[in-house]
Amino acid sequence: MDSVRERIAILEPKIDKIMKIGGTAGLSLGVLHHGEPIYLANFGFRDIEKRLAPDANTIYSCCSLTKALTSAAVGLLVEDGKVKWDTLLTEVVPEWHTRDDVLHTQTTVADLLSHRTGMAWADNLYISTNNNVMISSKDSLQYLIHQEALLPFRGQFAYNNLGYEVSGHVIQKLTSSYWSDIIHSQILGPLGMQRTSFKTPPPGTDNVVVAHCTLDDGTHTPVGGVRAGDDLFGGPSGGLQSSVNDLLKLYSVFFKSFNDQFTHGGTTTEGSPLKQVNHLMSAKVPVNPPTRTETSYGYGWARVQLAATMGDIGCNPPLMPDGMPVVGKGIPSQLVIYHQGSLPGALTATMLIPETESAIVILTNSLALNDVPDWVGQLILEALLDAPKELRNDYIKAAEVSRATTLKWYSTTTEELFKEQKNGISPRDLYEYVGTYWDPARVFKKFALTHYHDDVFTWIQPRNELVKRGRWVDQGPDFWKVDFRADGEGRIESLFWVYDIGVPAVEHRK
Repeated sequence: MDSVRERIAILEPKIDKIMKIGGTAGLSLGVLHHGEPIYLANFGFRDIEKRLAPDANTIYSCCSLTKALTSAAVGLLVEDGKVKWDTLLTEVVPEWHTRDDVLHTQTTVADLLSHRTGMAWADNLYISTNNNVMISSKDSLQYLIHQEALLPFRGQFAYNNLGYEVSGHVIQKLTSSYWSDIIHSQILGPLGMQRTSFKTPPPGTDNVVVAHCTLDDGTHTPVGGVRAGDDLFGGPSGGLQSSVNDLLKLYSVFFKSFNDQFTHGGTTTEGSPLKQVNHLMSAKVPVNPPTRTETSYGYGWARVQLAATMGDIGCNPPLMPDGMPVVGKGIPSQLVIYHQGSLPGALTATMLIPETESAIVILTNSLALNDVPDWVGQLILEALLDAPKELRNDYIKAAEVSRATTLKWYSTTTEELFKEQKNGISPRDLYEYVGTYWDPARVFKKFALTHYHDDVFTWIQPRNELVKRGRWVDQGPDFWKVDFRADGEGRIESLFWVYDIGVPAVEHRK
């Protein structure tokens, strides 16, 4: 055990370097091995202005690590016979009337949790600047039923937070209780996770991070904390607030239940509040096929059989022009069950190795220039598994490459916009465009616009300006265009905005 701890501890200078390359303000991590905590470490600051360091009890926004708990709550209902994994959604949530008939009539609970509905991503329509969420949880179904089917139903893995929002409604319909109350009473409470909740910690709560986004030069700007769990849209997919110590308790029970239920063939484990873990953590849909070894997704968990690339749930893959590094070369194949999370002001990762009862948890308080927890987690994972040093990946180089790609975003995007721009065309009198524009779900945003050509405007700004407002800044050129349209008499009556790749522009009417 000491040698494993030493192999990880010796990585601290590299972890610090990866943080500096990505521009991460603070990071806390913990490692379990053979079911016991062997390593805890903290870097940087949970609050830069006050120069306060984090520790293993510091509360971070955990983002999509939430999905494992939402899925686990559904697993409790399956175990109790209140629902089945293949129950049609309309049997539980009759309000589910989508534009797409297949989505409406064939979607099951399993489809929602395994990201195989084919629904558009659509986060850009409900997450505004500075982590403001524009839709309440109670109004989210009104929004969801207006979303498009982007890909063939059950045709492939397509990561999507919307399915988990619907799953929150499933839990509430079947229990007459709020989804997070079920998780608190039946999972968090029994495990003694007293530093964990699904709401922004109230003022006066001790030892809580300040959220940051990272500027081009690697410095930090504070942004509003993640609010997805404050009875707002996004709670079941990303509202978890927790600490390293609490999450180590949770993941220890996850892998022990996984091993027990697969060994003995049951769906319960003595002393564990988790049920149906053999279903939660087994493969339901391939991820990025074809691959030589397994890469798949279950319910709230991704799976990969090493040696293979990882990080498919995070931000790094599109930042690596030559692809992600292969993890675990030169060692016996291991199953790793993992997940990642990301929102403005936070990046997170967890990795579980059931065979050795090991877990790695990494929490940060920065949306950095790359996915720092992913690189740090893979670095630790190769050391934990004792991969041959000569075959281990250079994660400092990977951090540098992914950072460079991020910093090219603004120049690349504006260059593409300029290529399509018509020159010498002035807009109408600006007063003609003035108005409040609504989409069918009654969601709206306001932006400062710059004329592009014809009746098209853009709202793109230099990356630093967008980051200071707590916005994601990785979208392509069409995302930044707003196309005003006139009626038959030539009067502006609507605007169209392409909120996601591959979907028709959404109409917002005056």
